[in-house]
Amino acid sequence: MVIDTVVISMLRSRVAWVALVLTMAGCVTSPTSVSTPPPSDVSVPPEVSPPPGAPPRILTGQASWYGEPHHGQRTASGEIYDMRQFTAAHRTFPLGTRLLVTNLRNGRTVEVRVNDRGPIAAGRIIDLSYAAAEELGALSDGVFPVRVRVMPTPAR
Repeated sequence: MVIDTVVISMLRSRVAWVALVLTMAGCVTSPTSVSTPPPSDVSVPPEVSPPPGAPPRILTGQASWYGEPHHGQRTASGEIYDMRQFTAAHRTFPLGTRLLVTNLRNGRTVEVRVNDRGPIAAGRIIDLSYAAAEELGALSDGVFPVRVRVMPTPAR
């Protein structure tokens, strides 16, 4: 009887280790993971703002906006999101980058400052604050085509 208990205990231990190893292996991201390429009409954004005097970087694609549910929550920059400010979320532009955003449906433009990361939704290049979307006349659109231009960094 004692031998059966020891064997069962060892078997349970091995099963637990195998389960742990398989669980940990499932958490590892493969270096060959497949990602969806960006839409062909979207330029790859620069990693940093261009230096003063350099030609601006421009990209086009789909924008969306976010408002009330996020109002008062902390952004990636650490500041509190205020939907009435002219701010934006972008995946790679450095926080603090100033962008000129043009609504391609009506030609209206607004200058925003990147203070958050996003958008989360695939196929979008920027998430704008409620105020910025309102200025662009795009509140009822939800998703709309834009051109985004990196503004030169002001000289200090």
